[in-house]
Amino acid sequence: MKISGFTFVRNAIRLDYPVVESIRSILPLVDEFVVNVGESDDGTLDLVRRMGDPKVRIVESRWNPNLSSGGYVLAQQTNVALFDCTGAWAIYLQADEAVHEGDHEWLHGMMTRYAADDRVEGLALRRLTFVGDYRTLVNVHPFYRDLMCRVVKPHRFVLSRGDAAGFTVHPKYKERGHRVRVVDTGLDFFHYENVRSQSRSLAFRAEKGQFWAVGAIGADALTDAYDLHPRRFVTVFNGGHPASMAARVEAHDVRLDFDSPRWRTQLTPRERKRQLRTAITRVLGYRAAGSAARQVVASHRGEPGATLRHDY
Repeated sequence: MKISGFTFVRNAIRLDYPVVESIRSILPLVDEFVVNVGESDDGTLDLVRRMGDPKVRIVESRWNPNLSSGGYVLAQQTNVALFDCTGAWAIYLQADEAVHEGDHEWLHGMMTRYAADDRVEGLALRRLTFVGDYRTLVNVHPFYRDLMCRVVKPHRFVLSRGDAAGFTVHPKYKERGHRVRVVDTGLDFFHYENVRSQSRSLAFRAEKGQFWAVGAIGADALTDAYDLHPRRFVTVFNGGHPASMAARVEAHDVRLDFDSPRWRTQLTPRERKRQLRTAITRVLGYRAAGSAARQVVASHRGEPGATLRHDY
């Protein structure tokens, strides 16, 4: 059973994406890893080339400057890499995501178990989203119990959708398609989108804002970690990170103070809705967490071997 990995990246050095660490986090699990490197001005292509691993296959692309709303260019670039995968399964990691090496065996077992099951088009993992540092975890909707499809069957007409957050399935190109049918593996994966220095965060948000409509991602929001979320929306993470991230975790010189008065206390109207949705999710469980993005046909959450990296 051949397994592919795939991702896309642009300006990884200037924007401080841990793309090499991300790739290495699942490299032992895959037979090939397709990296779609967009045209960059900071040496990103050389960075990926220097990995020197025969499994890594680079595809070069140029991002369409006219796709400047909705983040649709991200899905387009995801599909460029996905279409080049030749495995029966393809594991998708964005350039700031990683999988713990302790979960490789269980994830491989899930792929083996469901390889011939036509009901299943993908596998889902719970996303752990960090902000500010490597021990501060966001625990509010849509990040709380955030089940994401991160493993797909490329030959089942799966396409990245929206801003590359999920996938849909299109058996016929002109059809609207349907929600990807997934199995909840019971595993977690790590998302480091907001773990940067303030200067890098400014550059990151400016770059990201080029591909959304003005104001759609809160372009006027403060980038200080204490302002991104109210204190009640974060919690302490005391677990271990993937081994590939060890050097970054050690070198990171920002450590948020959970008792600091700098935390924002005022909630926006959107945050009040998120607080309500989080309360509903705590009662109803994973059925209420982002169900519009995928259809869960089976779950292995809580089974021995399905390691929780954090217990909400």
